[in-house]
Amino acid sequence: MNTLNKKSAAFIFTAPAVLIYTVIVILPILISAGFSLTDWNGLGKMEFIGLKNFRDLFHDRILITALKNNIIYILIVVGMQIVLGFVTAVLLSYVKKFRGFIQTVYFIPSTMSVIAVAQLFNCFYSVTPLGLFNKLLGMFGVEPVTFLSDFDKVLPAVSVVEGWQYVGIYMIIFYSALISISPEVIEASNIDGANKIQQLFMIKIPMIKNVIAMNFILSGVGALKGFAVSYNLTSGGPSHKSELLSTYMYKIAFANRNLGYGSAIAILIMLLSLIFIISINKTVRIDGTEDS
Repeated sequence: MNTLNKKSAAFIFTAPAVLIYTVIVILPILISAGFSLTDWNGLGKMEFIGLKNFRDLFHDRILITALKNNIIYILIVVGMQIVLGFVTAVLLSYVKKFRGFIQTVYFIPSTMSVIAVAQLFNCFYSVTPLGLFNKLLGMFGVEPVTFLSDFDKVLPAVSVVEGWQYVGIYMIIFYSALISISPEVIEASNIDGANKIQQLFMIKIPMIKNVIAMNFILSGVGALKGFAVSYNLTSGGPSHKSELLSTYMYKIAFANRNLGYGSAIAILIMLLSLIFIISINKTVRIDGTEDS
């Protein structure tokens, strides 16, 4: 009887969460998968076309360009968020004064609206007198740079914005992991004669490897789905030089009213996200990471 009551209680407590997850996550995925097999503009008759939309993905030059852009975008965004976040967290773990103030300053950008951040950097990148970056370059005798219209500079310029905005989140996560390491472990390494650098690479990093992997996943998947910054700064331009998979999907589905093909791109983004997550998890397991 007690076992039955426990099972009933477990079902009562977990059923709402499972139901909400199904409605919010599983159901939209299934609907998108269904739409991806159709030719539909959202209003007229829905025509089943099988895997045609997925075959068209391999011949879509703009999509291939967006995929290449997304790879570069991920490398820059993840590089900034993980490296800067980790380095800042390590430095903070040794600092006592102004620690809370520094954490607050780093975290503030992540609380700002993406649209506000995009408009802020639009001013920073401007060649007008409001352009902070060009003012700084001018101090060194460098000619003004059109960051958001230059074919070679627009993608890095857009990537830096998202990388900068969320550094604070990863810094907080890394910092929390670092200070959770048992002081006895650090004291034992001090007795063994390990210096700060040796402690960092031989003790601290291996002990928070799961956290590092989690941050890679969060940052990488976030960059793969990146939309708001690119769309608000450049709308994927000029000439698709800053086009990302998500911005292209939005244009196809809602501007061109091709929900079937747009859904196929959405499924592609989901599959790439899964591949990225599995790759990180597999790498962590190969390295023998266990919960610290």
